[in-house]
Amino acid sequence: MKISRIIAVAIILLLISTTAFANPKGHFPHQKGEIVKQYRTLEMLKVLDLSEEESEGVLPILKEIEKNRETFHFERKQTINEIEFAIKQENIKGLEALNDKLLEMHKNFEKEREKLYQKLRSHLTEEQFAKFIVFNRSFGEQLHEKILKMREKFQSGH
Repeated sequence: MKISRIIAVAIILLLISTTAFANPKGHFPHQKGEIVKQYRTLEMLKVLDLSEEESEGVLPILKEIEKNRETFHFERKQTINEIEFAIKQENIKGLEALNDKLLEMHKNFEKEREKLYQKLRSHLTEEQFAKFIVFNRSFGEQLHEKILKMREKFQSGH
């Protein structure tokens, strides 16, 4: 791994740790989310072991993938809220349209994600793409474990 990547990862880790402990009551959650996204991207780049040139081609695609995911989850949450409201209002006729909307949303998300994954795959070797898939599965679990350990350490007084 290049020394510049090691330094970048160290800086991000420092920012994450200071943000997490300087703000324990959960203020500025959007900033924490942005830091986690940056950390995730750096970790992914480290796992993929990309050159600077390769990173320049891959980073915009990774941002598209993330934006697609965020948009889907936001719209999905709104639609489910609409469904919940329709249930409370006993608007059974409106439920069919909302259910159809939700299912269509899922279908469109999967189509777009597949296109973006194919685009990403064309910029990576098969091994790198496989590492990307595995990384996506395990990152959330690993981050959750790290956060729990940090909280336990912080709460125990060191």
